[in-house]
Amino acid sequence: MKYSLVRLINKYWTHTRDDEGDFGIRALIHIPIGFLMGITFVFGWGLLYMFCKYQRNEDAHTEDEAWKDYFGAIVGYTIGLITLMGLLVYFLYHFI
Repeated sequence: MKYSLVRLINKYWTHTRDDEGDFGIRALIHIPIGFLMGITFVFGWGLLYMFCKYQRNEDAHTEDEAWKDYFGAIVGYTIGLITLMGLLVYFLYHFI
């Protein structure tokens, strides 16, 4: 197949530091992980810390440019926190 979804994502979502050309898909697949870390407010910092430790350890062994995974997770984490704060404001406004 000439144009796959992965190639399309990597073509339109790029970064200047990317040497391998896989920034888009690697960032995209880590957004849901970051979202779950952000939406679980109580455990979010611990999960984020554990994720960063895991990525550092993996990068030390495979040297696969873990910053791409960090990027996707932080985007998802931010979206999760914004969603959580929005839900909090909604429930406070409507039920208090």
